[in-house]
Amino acid sequence: MKLLKLIFLLFLPIFTLKAQITEKGYSTFKCFYTYQYQPFNQDTTKFQDKFLLICNDDFSIFDNYTYFLLSKALSDDFENRNLNGNSSVFSILATNTKDLQEPDANNFSVMKDYTTKEATYIYNLGYIANCTFTENYGELNWTITDQSKIIKGYNCFLATTIYGNYEIEAWFTPEVPVSDGPYLFGGLPGLIVLLNDKNNIHSFSIGEMIEDKTIMLKDKVTGRELFESVGFKKAFKNMKKKRQQLELGYDIEKVNPFLKSSSLPKLEDTSPENIKKLKLKYSLYDNLFFKFYDPKKEL
Repeated sequence: MKLLKLIFLLFLPIFTLKAQITEKGYSTFKCFYTYQYQPFNQDTTKFQDKFLLICNDDFSIFDNYTYFLLSKALSDDFENRNLNGNSSVFSILATNTKDLQEPDANNFSVMKDYTTKEATYIYNLGYIANCTFTENYGELNWTITDQSKIIKGYNCFLATTIYGNYEIEAWFTPEVPVSDGPYLFGGLPGLIVLLNDKNNIHSFSIGEMIEDKTIMLKDKVTGRELFESVGFKKAFKNMKKKRQQLELGYDIEKVNPFLKSSSLPKLEDTSPENIKKLKLKYSLYDNLFFKFYDPKKEL
């Protein structure tokens, strides 16, 4: 358990590891989104998670809100105890994580660089597998329609695009001049307040919007060897391997990245219900919201 705790703490972005985390300036704005999704093909049950979009004029982070709170709590604790990536293992293990909650599902973040139009999907469980990849959201071919409606008191317009095998509908408002939105989407002349695919497998709806100039935005992956973005095919291959191991009853959380040849232990509970729960936890479920993934085919 202590080894797992150490690995988890070391892979949080507050540690420098082999490179400095690049600061991208303080935030100017943040907003919350509710992400509702149907993860499994043969089960119409829908789940939801809370996400936070934080941005300034050049950069944004879209974070699982539970992960954001976890990272902030640990960061504050490390700062209070003057810890960093060069601190001793014993000092790091002394961190009290008992009362800290981890995300039950969708433990990922998305960074967007407004200059390059690159959006990087960050698998926050990088100590299990590197499933981090980058795509260009500037290549989204949006069609802005003349349909409009009021959402959350804002005058919004409908835009549509094709994202891989998904037909996307997005309502955006020019009244909030932030060319961004949930997940890997952006590039419209205003903030996206509502987005879904036509089959409503995935949907994002905005909640509270707040001016906030207190959060330092940071590049979480560049220069960090085990978090560095890889090609989508490589990321997908890593993800597929982990799902296969999970379905065979292996405890993929017990992977030790420092001993690549080590074998995985078996899960104590290999029931279908537990495997399903773990697929959610590790974002290895059926209907992944990826441009280069066909939801009709198995992962």
